[in-house]
Amino acid sequence: MTLAFGQFLLEVHQGILSREGQPVALTPKEFATLLALVEAGGRLVGKEDLITRVWPDSCVGDGSLARNISVLRKTLGED
Repeated sequence: MTLAFGQFLLEVHQGILSREGQPVALTPKEFATLLALVEAGGRLVGKEDLITRVWPDSCVGDGSLARNISVLRKTLGED
């Protein structure tokens, strides 16, 4: 399955993000965070929902999610 947004493509099953055909490096957890947000289609995704989805078998703090969001903002652009 491929999801498109802006100039980006998410190759879901391959775990690949590309911008205008060029691969964009993301860790698996960063990719999972982005996938959850893209699949929400602009709807609000709660912090607890994101943490549960990205780290299903772990107990992590808000800092891990905040770091992922920060990396995604830098990677994708603030818009």
